[in-house]
Amino acid sequence: MAKRINEMIPVTYYPIATQKLFASNLERIADKPYARFFYRDLYLKNEILPALQQAMDCKKALRNSPTDLNSLLDQGYHEVENGYCELDDGSAYVASRTIFPECTGDMFSWWFWWHAVEPERYSLRYPYNHVSVRSLSPELLIKPGLSHQERYIGTTHLVTEYIGPHHVDIAISFVDPSYYGFDVSRFAQAGIVSHACGEVWFQKPSLRIGTMIHLARKIENGFELRSRYWLADSLKIKVPLVGYELSLDGLAQTFGLKSRLAGLSTGYEQLLHDQIEFTNLASFLPEIYHTFAETSIKSSTKNDDQ
Repeated sequence: MAKRINEMIPVTYYPIATQKLFASNLERIADKPYARFFYRDLYLKNEILPALQQAMDCKKALRNSPTDLNSLLDQGYHEVENGYCELDDGSAYVASRTIFPECTGDMFSWWFWWHAVEPERYSLRYPYNHVSVRSLSPELLIKPGLSHQERYIGTTHLVTEYIGPHHVDIAISFVDPSYYGFDVSRFAQAGIVSHACGEVWFQKPSLRIGTMIHLARKIENGFELRSRYWLADSLKIKVPLVGYELSLDGLAQTFGLKSRLAGLSTGYEQLLHDQIEFTNLASFLPEIYHTFAETSIKSSTKNDDQ
């Protein structure tokens, strides 16, 4: 436990609904073999506090474009690695960086499919805010011979969770980073050892509400997770039956819908959520990986590390 709280501060923000969820999750997970990784006390690094105390300058926000995204493959760091803001059209931008000591890209890729096998596993990452997750391609989770990333890229996870006090039902459609214009041929040189990128949708109605980027970059004795979110960045809705996607961007901006869906407060809550859940995951990922990865899919031997 001492290792978990070194240079950390305790999280004290637990909305009432999430307190009740914690109690429910505690009961659900009690008999699971991984229950010991379900923590009541959560922590943040001291260094994140300034980013939470005041919104960043939006002039320093990345745009969701191939040029800006590929700057994440350059050496060094951006001026803002932790921050949130509301953009001119009312959408929100979030940048978050978390450190995973003694972790590998293989561990991160393994987690992103393993936690979807049972809904209770999702609560480990954020016991107060995560309700459940379900893959729409469950057969891939147990199919022999696939790499870790082949078990989640190209699939959709149905997720129920809290962002701050707000209960949301979303669908995350995982995509290869090249979908967003990343030059994946640069990943090895840039030290990218794993990734989880996707489009975020409301489940009902089927409304696209965000872009999610997670890049795990190798550092000494582990990796750093550099995450970026654009919330309400490109709104579109799936028209039932015909499968057509209708853009709502123009109307949404005109009537202030983007600000209501995202805006400054959602940007803040997303940054806080990201920092808590991934700081927590980093604290137990090596141990849970070494405990369960070998037996989770014995015949899966492909290596995802770039």
